[in-house]
Amino acid sequence: MNIVIEHAQDLPIIVLSGRLDTATAPGFDAEMAPFLAEPHPRILLDLAGVTYISSAGLRSVLHLVKHTAAHGGRLGLVATPPHLLEVIEISGFPALLDLYPDRESALNGTAP
Repeated sequence: MNIVIEHAQDLPIIVLSGRLDTATAPGFDAEMAPFLAEPHPRILLDLAGVTYISSAGLRSVLHLVKHTAAHGGRLGLVATPPHLLEVIEISGFPALLDLYPDRESALNGTAP
C-alpha cells in the first residue's frame, strides 16, 4: 500500500495504490492518525490505483467518513475502479459519501 497526501484547491487528496486489506489497513490507519488530528470537513480519497479492498479496508474508509461528518462535511471517493465500486455499493457506502468519476469532478463538486 502506497499513500500520498496531496492538496488541490485547499482540499486534501489521499492517493492510494495497492491493496487496502487486513494486512495494510492497520498501517493506513496509523498513517492517517496524525492527519486526522486536524479537522478536515472534506477529504478526497483517490482510489484509482487500488487493486483490492477488504472489509478491513472498508472500515478504514469508514473512519474517514466519520471524521469528515464530525466536521460537517463528507468524504469523496475519486476514480474508484469498477471492481471496487461494486464492493462499495454493496456495502451501502454511497449513502455516506460522494462518488466522483475523476479528480476534476471532485474538485468542482459535481457527481454524475
